[in-house]
Amino acid sequence: MIPWHIEYDEKGAPWVHIELRSAPLWIVESYLVKLGGRVVERERQVQGDGWVAHLREGESVALGSLRIGRGWLDIWGEDAAALEALMSRLGWMLMRGGG
Repeated sequence: MIPWHIEYDEKGAPWVHIELRSAPLWIVESYLVKLGGRVVERERQVQGDGWVAHLREGESVALGSLRIGRGWLDIWGEDAAALEALMSRLGWMLMRGGG
């Protein structure tokens, strides 16, 4: 499972920030939809029951001559339990080799 932990913003709202490697935004979006979300803005925002996810493309990472795609995923929840439920399943789906 990928590493993740719940943080709290300045208003006390729980959120999770994840660096995505070797997982294109379209596939992360499809995972979020499989977990009950609906696309609000293609490859940008997905909203589910008790959470909203924001996706953004990042610069690729160089490992020698190999280039690995990178993106960012931020998920805010109404409460920590909603995020824990989502991340307990999404964390396994996001595992990738090489990154």
